[in-house]
Order: sequence, then structure tokens, then C-alpha cells
Amino acid sequence: MDNITLFGAGGHCYAVLDLIKSLETYNPTVILDDHPKESAILGVPIKKNEGNVIQTEAVCITIGQNIIRKKISETNLALYPTFVHKSVVQYNAVIGKGSVVLPGVVLDSSVEIGDFCIINLNATLAHNVKVGNFCHVAINAAITGGVVINEGAFIAASAVILPNITIGKWATVGAGAVVTKDVPDYAVVYGSPAKIMKYNNHEQ
Repeated sequence: MDNITLFGAGGHCYAVLDLIKSLETYNPTVILDDHPKESAILGVPIKKNEGNVIQTEAVCITIGQNIIRKKISETNLALYPTFVHKSVVQYNAVIGKGSVVLPGVVLDSSVEIGDFCIINLNATLAHNVKVGNFCHVAINAAITGGVVINEGAFIAASAVILPNITIGKWATVGAGAVVTKDVPDYAVVYGSPAKIMKYNNHEQ
């Protein structure tokens, strides 16, 4: 079993580390973090990230913030495996490198997921959904058929996106929102139906 280094010791690390251990395809040896608050997670030691030389070929970025995953991926050339929980229902989905798909997810026919994405617990992505790089689809989100989610977008817990909608790059869809029309790049939308509340002024 090959060893793997994890980047990020926050809450998301717990979920991903548990997933990696359950799959038994990689052996997590160390977690690097800029500001560690603990000495270990699930028995894996945490070390302060001080420009450490990575001792493993494989790396997993265990950080929830989309923009941080992007920055780390651009500065660390490594092998980034994809991790998909055994409970995930998938048909012919294509999933990019460095992405993590957590328990209870359903990926319907012809779903495409980009690189370094998080598809979180019990999210449903219906047929022909396309998700760009560095996106996060959170717990219980329902993404209906033909939806396009562009780079860096964050779809919060229990949001619903109606068919054939496009979510702009680095946009945010708030928890429980019901999206009935396209969302522009960088827009932050909430409510049912979802309305634009503000714009992110940069990648989030």
C-alpha cells in the first residue's frame, strides 16, 4: 500500500481521512497544516507546514475552502488520487483527480466532476450534471438534470438547483436555496426562489 500525505487538519480532514482508511488503497502517514491545533487525527500525526519536503508521491488536499485547494494544487506537483466512498451510487460518472466523493452520494448517468472537487454527504447529482474544478457540493444538495456548475462554485447544504441551470464560476448558493434561474459568476444567492444578495469580489 502506497503512503499519502494530507494537507489540512480542519474538520474536513476527519471525513476524508476516515474515507481513505476505509478504502485501504493508501496509507496516510502525515497531515500538514499551517496552524495545527492538535497533534494527530485518527492516529495520523500532524506537523506544521513549514515548506516541508513531501516524503510521499501521493497527496490529498483535505481542506474545504475551494480557493485554498486551488492554490495548493498549483504549488505542489504531486499525484492526486481520487477517493470515492464504497456507498456511492454511480453509473458512468467521470471524476477528476484530487476529488473526494463522500458517503451516500448519488451520481446519475453521464455526470462529470472536475479536479479537486468535494461532493459531500448524501448529495445527489442527476443525469448530465457537469461540475467544474475546485467546486464543493455540500451535504444533501440536490442538483437536477443538465445543471452546469462552473469552477470554484460552492453549493451549500440542502440547496436545490432546478434543471438546466448554470451556476457561474466562484459563485455561492446558500443553504436551502432553491435556484430557478442562472447564477452569474461570483454571485452569492440565497432564498426560495434564490436571489442575488451580493457578489464575491474575488475567488473565494
